Amino acid sequence: MHPRPLAALALPLLLAACSVTAPPRDNAQWSSTLHGVTVTWRWTTPGELARRTGNPGTAGHASVLPGASSCVVDIDPSVSPGQLTRIAAHEFGHCLAAAKLRVFGDPQHPDPHTHQLFERWPEAYAQAYLRSCGQSRRPLGWTDRAEPQCSAPPTAEDIPTDW
Repeated sequence: MHPRPLAALALPLLLAACSVTAPPRDNAQWSSTLHGVTVTWRWTTPGELARRTGNPGTAGHASVLPGASSCVVDIDPSVSPGQLTRIAAHEFGHCLAAAKLRVFGDPQHPDPHTHQLFERWPEAYAQAYLRSCGQSRRPLGWTDRAEPQCSAPPTAEDIPTDW
């Protein structure tokens, strides 16, 4: 066998052993561990994520690798308070999806959160979170005055694969 195909086969195994961690400068932010996934949550400069992605609607971004047990989630603090819980749950959904290797999409659906391969599962997670826990971000490891409606956030197994 040629060495190049062998190296290509080894890459997923190497990536699975990696985790995404925040640089030391971000240690002042907060972390939480949910369902075996450690999340470092960071506030960004208002508007930074939209500038970085070129999409004015970007309010959250998860940095994660397939199979990783940790990730970094950036949240724009200027996001509407009414949307903050859904965005945080969606971004955690990316972290959980990567850790549990969950992806699926519906390319025929016009909603970008539904048709994109890497967006549909995190959005299904966010919707399940809101139905289960309500608007409280406490189950995600945040400090929040709102009482949660759940004792724990949904697991990967709680999310249907045909949403």
